[in-house]
Amino acid sequence: MTDNSSRIVLARLRAINWDDDSAASDHAHSRALLMREYLRRAALWARAYDAESSWPFFDIAEHVDTAITTPTDIADELEEFLEDLAPASLRTTCRGAVRWAALREAGSDLLTDLPDPYEPLLAMYERGGGYYLEEYLDLNGVMIPLRDLESNASEAPFLTLAPAALDALDAEKT
Repeated sequence: MTDNSSRIVLARLRAINWDDDSAASDHAHSRALLMREYLRRAALWARAYDAESSWPFFDIAEHVDTAITTPTDIADELEEFLEDLAPASLRTTCRGAVRWAALREAGSDLLTDLPDPYEPLLAMYERGGGYYLEEYLDLNGVMIPLRDLESNASEAPFLTLAPAALDALDAEKT
């Protein structure tokens, strides 16, 4: 097994400007939609793998296949990178996204009718960094209620993660 997918996700995480409040503000609308889509997808995976108590910010791959691990060199680089990121749930999702890539690359027997859980979250991070979790999810430009697993699982899917479509949505709101 190669580790290209995990390395690509780590490179994406490293390329993010986590302190870019301007980008977060410029992309507030799309970031909110992307976070909602992550919450919906994570809720579906949590239900499918009896991980409801771990939802919303968790390592989904851990519940799908405990034998899959992130390659050691990538895990070490990831931990060094994550040292200064907050909150803890953000670090958990970054670890989860890298491990998810390893799971996909291993060709693990995933539920094929469920969408990739981390891609909306990675796209949200790339459009302005992370979030803060308090009473609401603060996306550095917009606040959205977290709500519960069932209400997130029943949300209509957000079908495009294409940057051009997301940019168009943000342009509508400015």
